[in-house]
Amino acid sequence: MGDPSMRSTAIKRIASLTLAVIGVITMTGCTATEPAPSGQPLFDEAEANYLRYRGFVNDLQSTLSTDAWTIGQIGVYGMQPVECDANQYRFDLNRSIALDGTQREEYADTVETFFTGHDMSPRRSVLGRDDQEGQLIQITVRDQGDFSLLLVEIRRDGQLRIAAETTCWPGDRNELSRLIFHGERLGEGYLPIDTESPTDPLFFGITPGDPQFVRESSPTPAP
Repeated sequence: MGDPSMRSTAIKRIASLTLAVIGVITMTGCTATEPAPSGQPLFDEAEANYLRYRGFVNDLQSTLSTDAWTIGQIGVYGMQPVECDANQYRFDLNRSIALDGTQREEYADTVETFFTGHDMSPRRSVLGRDDQEGQLIQITVRDQGDFSLLLVEIRRDGQLRIAAETTCWPGDRNELSRLIFHGERLGEGYLPIDTESPTDPLFFGITPGDPQFVRESSPTPAP
């Protein structure tokens, strides 16, 4: 059977090793995380993430209307990286369109069907009384797929808005912004700022010195 004192010493050593391993796991968060990408790998990953999430949102928009949707402001066009946590980024997007208010329940059904068809679990709610012009139908998806938030709001008058916030992906937001936009002023024709159709071709990044969306100047009135 062996010396009882030796068995006791061996047990104590095993216990000490176990505590040490537990301490290491606790301090390291159980798994080793890979460093965030930078340079071209960061751009390539972000491009894949962007095209995937934009493709999803465009498909959602197209189930409602393939006409031009209002962007609202350049800050929510959807391509500019937003800082999440340290060394992480996400994309934010807003679009709106005026549809037939008498069909808003049908629009809400269409949105719910789209989400459930993509294995999502939407939550539908109504804000406001039936006699209020500002009453909203909201369909919300949180923390599913590539998104931390997907929100569709439909007013009684048919005004419909889609807001999307993606999940956070690894990478420095400032570095990624430089890789995408090269320090150019986006309001100078590098991104659409008025309207965009969900059937328009997707793109990612810009070519410095070659803005593609410059507004045409209004003609000068004849004297």
